[in-house]
Amino acid sequence: MKLNEQQISQLYQFTRQHFVEWYDLQSELVDHLANSIEDRWKENPKLSFEEALQLEFKKFGIFGFMDVIDERRRFLSKKYGRIIWKYYKEFFRLPKIILTVSAMYVLYFLSEKLQDTQFLYLTILAIIGIVFTIEIRKIHKTQKLKEKETGKKWFFEQTVDAFNVYPMTFLPMQLLNLSITIGEDGWNKAIAILGAILLVLFALLQYVHWKIVYPKITQEMGSIYPEYEISK
Repeated sequence: MKLNEQQISQLYQFTRQHFVEWYDLQSELVDHLANSIEDRWKENPKLSFEEALQLEFKKFGIFGFMDVIDERRRFLSKKYGRIIWKYYKEFFRLPKIILTVSAMYVLYFLSEKLQDTQFLYLTILAIIGIVFTIEIRKIHKTQKLKEKETGKKWFFEQTVDAFNVYPMTFLPMQLLNLSITIGEDGWNKAIAILGAILLVLFALLQYVHWKIVYPKITQEMGSIYPEYEISK
């Protein structure tokens, strides 16, 4: 005996009632519960759906889904992480590596030619920060609107956020603070080179993360979870 659509919907509602807030995590649990309930019906066809569900839920112990949620979150984090890194590795190949190194050299060359290199780096960092702050807020706003319209929250979107390199802003900032602290004489070639590397990497990683990786992983999740594709 197989579960019908109404019973599947009840399983989703059951997982939400027991504090499973992400739809992709709910789907993992619903699939597990559905298979287990159907196995029970093979052994005892007289069991009602509710009885079979409660028997399965008891197997999770006094903490309910909490332990399995943590386990599945770790599993999905690794799964989504592998997908994200796959797209990063696809991007960072020749000739893009050569172009990246060239951009670092051009930025370093400009810093050598201009007298106020601190101003140059701070200006570039500010532009990068403003551009991607706007982009990230726009994406998050879209996610919130979609969640409000569909009632579905997606764990993979949280995982994508966790891989964001935006917090790395503090690295070039610390470098600039260091240069100011030790004075203009200390603004030597080593700091200029390191600053160019960090700024180019920061800008490039932000671009790759939100303009390449994020669209690709949302497309892939749409093929895995048709509900996500429909909600886009």
